[in-house]
Amino acid sequence: MQIRIKNKNYQLPIYLPDATLGVARNLDSMDLAKVGLEGVMVNTYHLIQIPGEEILQKVGGIKKMMNWPGFVSSDSGGFQLFSLIRKNPDMGKVTDEGIVLYNGPKKQKKTMFTPEDSIRMQFALGSDVMICLDDFTPPEANEKRTEESVMRTISWAKRAKAEFTQQLTKHGFEENNRPLLLAPIQGHTNDKWRAYCSEELQKIGFDIYGLGGWPFLPDGKFDYSFCEKNAELTSKDSYRFALGVGTPENIVRLFFMGYQFFDCVLPTRDARHQRLYVFKVDPKALDREALRKLAEENRLNEIFDYTYISKGKFSTDNEAVSEFCDCPICQKTNGVPQVSKAYLHHLFKIEDGSAFRLASLHNLRTYVKVIEILRRA
Repeated sequence: MQIRIKNKNYQLPIYLPDATLGVARNLDSMDLAKVGLEGVMVNTYHLIQIPGEEILQKVGGIKKMMNWPGFVSSDSGGFQLFSLIRKNPDMGKVTDEGIVLYNGPKKQKKTMFTPEDSIRMQFALGSDVMICLDDFTPPEANEKRTEESVMRTISWAKRAKAEFTQQLTKHGFEENNRPLLLAPIQGHTNDKWRAYCSEELQKIGFDIYGLGGWPFLPDGKFDYSFCEKNAELTSKDSYRFALGVGTPENIVRLFFMGYQFFDCVLPTRDARHQRLYVFKVDPKALDREALRKLAEENRLNEIFDYTYISKGKFSTDNEAVSEFCDCPICQKTNGVPQVSKAYLHHLFKIEDGSAFRLASLHNLRTYVKVIEILRRA
C-alpha cells in the first residue's frame, strides 16, 4: 500500500518521530535519514512562536530550514493548547470561534487561535500533511461536554477545509502535487458521538482520518478496543493516522486494525531515560503474517523487549545493545560494535550529551525495523 504526498509516493505503514520545533531531540536531519526515517511530525503552534511565521516564510519553510529530504506532517497545536489551558485555566479558554489565549492571569491581553489560523500557519511551514484544529474530548467528559467537543470539531473541520482549499489556490497547488489534510475524530469512548463525528467528517471529505482522543483506560493500560472501534468508523479504503501511538506492540496491533500512520515521542523520550528497545529474535526472520499471528495470539512479548542501560551489569559489557540491530551504534566492524553497552553506560553515567543521541539513534532504528517488517508481505 502506498500514498502520494505531493510529488512522491511513500510505502505504508510509516512511523514519524516527534520533531516539535523542527528537530528530534539531540538528532539532526542526517541522523534521521541514516536510520531510515521518511517523515517527521512538527508542531504548528510552537513553531509559529519560534522561529516565527516571518522567518519560516523567508527561509522557505521548516523542511528547507531542516534540510530534510522526507515529508513533514504538522500537528495543529490544538492538543498542546488544550493541555496548557487544562493545567491553568487563566491562560485561556476554548470557544466556538477558536482558542482564546491570555497573556497572564489578569487577562489584560488576549489572542485568538482559529482553525483558519492553524491552516494558514501550516502552509507557512510548508507542511506536506496538515491537521485540522480540533476540540479534544477530555477522557472525563460528560455527555454535554462530549457533544460540545464533537460539534465544535466538525464545525472547525469545515472551516479548516475551506481555508485549506483557498490556500491551495493561493499557492498554486494542483490536485496531483498538493499537501494532504487530516481530520481527527473526537468523542472519546462515547460510541454515539464518535460515530457521528466520523460520519460528518467523511461528508466534508479528508485525505486522512486521525485517532483523536485518549487511547488509555483509567488504569493506564492501552485501550485497543477504543482504537479498533475508531478504525471501523471509516471506509475500508480510508487512510488512518494513529496520532500519538505508540510502542512497537501498539503499532503492530493497530496496523492490523487498519491504521497506516503512526507518530510518537516514546523512542526518543525513552532513550533519554536510558530505556533501549531490543528485538528478542532476528527481525530478518519475521514478516507481516508472522507478526499478525503473534498479535492475534497475544504473543508479541516474544518479539519485543527493552533494556535499561543504566544497570550496573552493563558497565563491563562490550557487546552491542542488540545482537539483531543494524543501527549506527550496533553495527560491528571485525565483530566489534561501534558503541558497546559498557561505553553507552559510561556516557550516561558522566551525563555526556552524546549518550542521548546514540540511544535515540538505536531506538528510532528499532521502530523503523518494525515498520519494515510490516511492509514485508
